[in-house]
Amino acid sequence: MQLLLSLTSPPTPWNNAASCLSMKRNINPVPKMQQQHQVKCLHIKSLVPPLIMAALVALSPICHTPVSFGQTIDVQRGASLFRRACIGCHDAGGNIIQPGATLFTKDLQRNGVDTEEEIYRVTYYGKGRMPGFGENCTPRGQCTFGARLQEEEIKLLAKFVRLQADQGWPNVENEED
Repeated sequence: MQLLLSLTSPPTPWNNAASCLSMKRNINPVPKMQQQHQVKCLHIKSLVPPLIMAALVALSPICHTPVSFGQTIDVQRGASLFRRACIGCHDAGGNIIQPGATLFTKDLQRNGVDTEEEIYRVTYYGKGRMPGFGENCTPRGQCTFGARLQEEEIKLLAKFVRLQADQGWPNVENEED
């Protein structure tokens, strides 16, 4: 009954599918108005698979990888360096020596150390109670008495600290490598 209705009434969204079906099966001769509708049905049908594929690809996790493999390795190396050189004072992004100088975004911003470049500079040369870890750190009293870090290591640390601050310091476990 609905099939007959779709052949005699003008196409509407409610009888669109039945209209397209009836044209495909050639049940009755198709009036001229229905022939024009047939072209529209074919266009819509030909668009559905590409639209579905585009939606699947756009929503796929493969297309939106958060970091590359190289960045993952850098984060792991940064975490390892952090555990080795920084976690004694900055466990979980905090600061056991000076509570207002944490590695959380709000404190980094307030203290003017919220860019990778500034984090690098403070880590290399030190600031306030924080000793510098750079190989050429001066003055001597501002620098660590422990092992110095190479320039690339300090860059990795700065990148790691900035990333962790942006993420609210998710778990950085105090474990050996």
